[in-house]
Amino acid sequence: MKPRSLRHRLEKICKLLVVIHKYTPEVDCLLHEDKGENGHVVVDFSGSGMSRSKMTALGKDLEGKGYRFTEKKSPWLGQTTYTGRDADKPTVLFTLPIVKDRLAINDASDEKTFSFKS
Repeated sequence: MKPRSLRHRLEKICKLLVVIHKYTPEVDCLLHEDKGENGHVVVDFSGSGMSRSKMTALGKDLEGKGYRFTEKKSPWLGQTTYTGRDADKPTVLFTLPIVKDRLAINDASDEKTFSFKS
């Protein structure tokens, strides 16, 4: 990758990380810089001290910045994933643990639009 392209990609990711740190400084993040056009940032809310209210506040702020979210529940994995996308920004994925149901392997729900503002 050319230095200029890499710098622009990293700047976009850093701006997103600043917003994430503002609301949830102790959350675990994982960067997949080669996924998608602008990379993916996975924010894992399964750690201690991470609450639904912090995730909701972060989601509201990101929606105000242009992100649109979808929700997908995967009971057999034991998680709900909220995927936020914006045209020229990195994709952000929130993972939130739910009760595992290993018998529901074929019961994964379809992605549906979701808003943290409601």
